[in-house]
Amino acid sequence: MATIRIDYVFAALNRAYALTDESIYNNLEKGFKFRKQTILADESLTKDEKSYAIKLINKDFDFYKLLYSEGTKRICENCQNECLATTYCEHCVRNYLKANFSKWTSGNNDVDDLIQNCQTEAIRPDKIVEWIPYNKLHDIKYLTRGGYSEIYTADWIDGKYNEWDSKEKRFKREFETGVQYVVLKKLENVENASRNWLEEVLNLKVFKKY
Repeated sequence: MATIRIDYVFAALNRAYALTDESIYNNLEKGFKFRKQTILADESLTKDEKSYAIKLINKDFDFYKLLYSEGTKRICENCQNECLATTYCEHCVRNYLKANFSKWTSGNNDVDDLIQNCQTEAIRPDKIVEWIPYNKLHDIKYLTRGGYSEIYTADWIDGKYNEWDSKEKRFKREFETGVQYVVLKKLENVENASRNWLEEVLNLKVFKKY
């Protein structure tokens, strides 16, 4: 695949979203089809860039279908359940995560419960909360101190889940042969972490387009 000009792709995506007249394209599927057609007609993008932009639109489309429980459903070819997502099956994703609950632990029941609850409600393969084993973090460096915690940077080997592979029935990671840069916060007395702190984390939801 040729080099993708990310700035061109995002500029085209922004144009496609800005041109979407919600009084005409008044549901998720109509808006998705219009934006896809707009990208395909955009002469500023190469063929590969159009494919990449449409892949991002597909991720966005599936995310909002699940978030709002809206849109056409289909039968998953693997689990035979009705699902809303088009590029993966939300039931297969959640069942895979549940099957792996016994394969990891933070050492703190409250933290484990928090992560498991988030995974049980997962609606996008590349936005899944995970417990990262310490041996997966390399090149840990002190950055600064913020509030009552010390802040570090590190390289996460393989990185986060990126997409669901329906054929292999597993997640693919962001960098299966590389690393992902992350920021770490060192908590004091983590074994006594209060439920208030955990609830605050649970309620902190950041939704990012594309």
